[in-house]
Amino acid sequence: MNSTKPVVLHADRKLGETREFRTELRRRGAIVRMAETAERAVAQALELRPDVLVLDDDLCQEGSVDLLDHFAAASPDTEILLVSSKPDQLNRGLGRGLLFHGLRPISSEMLLELVVQALPGRLSRPAPAPVTSPTVLCIDDDRQTLNALSRLLERHGYRVCTIQDSREVMPAIPTIGPDMAIIDVVMPEVDGCELARRIREQYRGMFPIVMHSAKASDADRWSGFRHGADYYLPKPSEPHQILDVVDYYADHLDAEERQYLESRL
Repeated sequence: MNSTKPVVLHADRKLGETREFRTELRRRGAIVRMAETAERAVAQALELRPDVLVLDDDLCQEGSVDLLDHFAAASPDTEILLVSSKPDQLNRGLGRGLLFHGLRPISSEMLLELVVQALPGRLSRPAPAPVTSPTVLCIDDDRQTLNALSRLLERHGYRVCTIQDSREVMPAIPTIGPDMAIIDVVMPEVDGCELARRIREQYRGMFPIVMHSAKASDADRWSGFRHGADYYLPKPSEPHQILDVVDYYADHLDAEERQYLESRL
């Protein structure tokens, strides 16, 4: 390593779930690298030998070489935090000298605490970050979908406004002042495409629009973009996929996270 800064490699298939963890590490002076495949994780580790490796156990076993065995042999001084999806995977960590082995979900706060402990005195204590809470307007005639979106986004620091009746959207926008909108397509009264068209016509791109629909054919996507959508997110989507899109379009990213997502969205 040609830097005194600590290096953290985060190898995980679901990086969007813990973006706050990586952002805070960078604010404290760490070099943070990301990988969503086993091949990329090995390449990143060769480029910058990590002091700490946060490793998704499912990613570990996706190729011909077990990543846990690989890193234990190739980088014995690296502290490893292993995250598993299933209880029966926990036996893999026994006797391996891991810094931590636990089950999902693991919060950004917990991961940060573990890495701070692994790097005593090597991370700075910056001033508190500015409090920014982008507002996401979620529009869907299905209350269960709205509740799930609200829980997910609020847990990750967003303010969320939900509207179930699409007819109420246009008069509510000036009061809400959204930073972005997530709109279902198939809704009674005013469907999502027509609603997106009206929003785009009246507000002239003041905030991005993401269509969120089970109708995800090429023709459906084209119709969404033609009516003013900036992105088309199919249903169902995993939480980390939703967070990737919302973080990107609500501008809730540092420069490195933005660059990483730009090549993937």
